[in-house]
Amino acid sequence: MTKAPLAATAPPAAWTEHSGWEMPAHYGDVEAEYQAARTGVALRETSHQSRLRFTGKDHLDFLHRMTTNHFRGLESGAGLEAVFTDSRGRIIEVGTFYRAGETTLAVLSPAGGQTIPAWLDRYLFAEQIAIADFTAETGMFEVLGPEAAALVSKTLGKDLTTVPDHHLLNDPLAEGAWLARLDCFGHAGLRAMGAAEQLRDWWEKLAKAGAQPLGEEAWEALRIGAGLPERGRELGEEHNPWEANLGRMIHMDKGCYIGQEVIARLDTYDKVKQRLMGLELPAGPLPSRGAVLRAGNTEAGRLTSATRVPGQQTGIALAYLRREHWQPDTLLQLEGNAEPVRVISLPGA
Repeated sequence: MTKAPLAATAPPAAWTEHSGWEMPAHYGDVEAEYQAARTGVALRETSHQSRLRFTGKDHLDFLHRMTTNHFRGLESGAGLEAVFTDSRGRIIEVGTFYRAGETTLAVLSPAGGQTIPAWLDRYLFAEQIAIADFTAETGMFEVLGPEAAALVSKTLGKDLTTVPDHHLLNDPLAEGAWLARLDCFGHAGLRAMGAAEQLRDWWEKLAKAGAQPLGEEAWEALRIGAGLPERGRELGEEHNPWEANLGRMIHMDKGCYIGQEVIARLDTYDKVKQRLMGLELPAGPLPSRGAVLRAGNTEAGRLTSATRVPGQQTGIALAYLRREHWQPDTLLQLEGNAEPVRVISLPGA
């Protein structure tokens, strides 16, 4: 199991396993970590997410043909989000892509570093493309919260207001590290990728300036509350991008890609049958992933993630709900539990 390389700068109070990585569960006070991300500044170790480097003169055209978004003409310094889909329009992987010179860096799920090269290899013929996984030789962290932009400017001298979301703040090919704006929870933040030694120095500077290290327990509450789907829970081959609220990653006029006809037809004919929604849970034991939600005797959907909000007795969850039951304020019941749960809308959905 690989240990998160940046956590040593602020030793966690507890560790947890995540996709073959040993990650900080918390740093001693989950509620303080959660509140820092909501009202101040938080630092999250994200080295477990895969990082692939695409090079070769055909790589942008290939990514254009293999994903839902528009890569042709992507300028150096720009970035975008995209979905890899199969022929049924189902989700293979979701990634954020950054262009620097003749290189494109992809940030994927922890499993994406293995699944995506193998998936793409099936469609490579004479194209000039090289794909390198440099997850193991680098680290990654994110700076989140309403005060993140001010602290990054003061501590690292980087102005997040000068570029849009997912665009680069520097020339990574000259400087070695990749710095990009990452909007999260409605605020501008920072994603830093590069050699672990350099990132540790930045992490320590930010922590000394007031940023609170954030463990996976607090992150899970933040993720679910913001409606951010995760690979292996909300994202997978059971669902399409419309169902997962990933419409912002779909370019409707780009031409053909794998799954394009299905994805276009679902939108044109309003055929999306289920959607990822939020739930407010009552106090008591948390339901497990896959728990059935009912409206009377009818199955309304299935739960994908659930957690407690730090400092509160009630819980929050994500679930895929059928069209008849996805309206906010709808009351449903978890199978085997008499307490009702309330459907809530998700930010940005």
